Amino acid sequence: MTLKTATKHPRHVGMILLVFLFQLVGVAFSQVEEKTLGNHFGVGASAMGMGGAFIGTANDFTALYWNPAGIAQIKKAELFSALSHTALQTTTQFSGAEATDSDQSKTRLGSMGLVFPVTAYRGGFAFGFGFNRVQGFDSRTQLRGFDPSTDPDFGGFFVDEINSDSGGINVWSFGGAAYISRHISLGASLDFWSGSQTAELDVIATDRQNVDGEVAEFSFFDTIDRNVFGLGGKLGALFQLSRHVSAGVTVTLPMSLEVDEDWTQGTSVRFDDGSDETDVESGSTLFDIKRPFEFGGGIAIRLLNQRLLFAGDVQYVDWTQAEYSDSPADDTASNDFQNFYTDTLRLHIGMEYFVPGVNIPIRIGYLHDPLPYVGKVIEDNRDFLTVGTGVIINQVIKVDVAYLRGLWEQSDPSLNEKRDLNRLFVSAAYRY
Repeated sequence: MTLKTATKHPRHVGMILLVFLFQLVGVAFSQVEEKTLGNHFGVGASAMGMGGAFIGTANDFTALYWNPAGIAQIKKAELFSALSHTALQTTTQFSGAEATDSDQSKTRLGSMGLVFPVTAYRGGFAFGFGFNRVQGFDSRTQLRGFDPSTDPDFGGFFVDEINSDSGGINVWSFGGAAYISRHISLGASLDFWSGSQTAELDVIATDRQNVDGEVAEFSFFDTIDRNVFGLGGKLGALFQLSRHVSAGVTVTLPMSLEVDEDWTQGTSVRFDDGSDETDVESGSTLFDIKRPFEFGGGIAIRLLNQRLLFAGDVQYVDWTQAEYSDSPADDTASNDFQNFYTDTLRLHIGMEYFVPGVNIPIRIGYLHDPLPYVGKVIEDNRDFLTVGTGVIINQVIKVDVAYLRGLWEQSDPSLNEKRDLNRLFVSAAYRY
């Protein structure tokens, strides 16, 4: 839909947009990062204090996410809630240009749920219900500087670009677990995925150095609003191998994530002769993202009369098996994931030590969370360090806090981004 056409200039707005997207902001007509794949957020302060190494422990409500077999260990009814606060600083620059800093901070509800234990003849049985925030899309980058490309149309333009994302995905789960023997529990969860994502790109390119004989300024905006829904499930097992060692395994079943997407794009060109042209278009599309199997395994070792815990997890996904049910755009093939994505092995390592006398835990951890999208070069491997602690009040209220910090750098042929992520987790559980 054309909102305004002031002058029929020889340079057509559509051609300007095409060249601009290729050369200036680097949006190539091919697969771009699918934010609903990867981008692990982290669930529960107790787990994240140990870097997310929780598959072999899984002893609170968040077991529905980490390993549903773990909720069979819970002997009292539990009411659980959690908050998270994320602060992200991004430094962005064209190659050789001045860097631009941007900050964003968000506080979100991270988890809320109930666990109900039931006495059973052979061990324990429990079921739980609630949600966990499993993905977060909140980010903001700003780019200011002269485009260093030699493109005859837009090389040398001064660019002011803001690119922001917001939203996330919550997984509502209903699950149960039971001991099938004295040392083995099995569990499963039925998971309803629900969330939203808003992506906004605003660009103004100005010919400050008069490198173009016709165009004085070009602006472009692109807004995408998504709602996502899906139904999935997870299976888990927990094994007490000895008094000191436990191990867990999980399988997240394949699922289709339905995406309802609305988009709006607009361009405006102001020419040197004072004339201008503006175009705005919008549309919507509906498609599914088919997610593959996810496999997890973890081990926990308890020493020093159960005061010291070492834990480690691995989680593997082959993201090349993901697929769009229908192409979300004319330029994107359904099987583009085979070319632009790879398999990932997420690694979690953690330690917990209860200080004698005060019985307060000290937790430290490490998380390696590689990005499955290979369209960007990642340095520092998206490694994160975590610390945490907690306290039990009147034997019924358990409060935990955890802090995560990570630095990494990602780049493509035209842009470079340095990211500094800080995330705080706070959770509280009431057992009665």
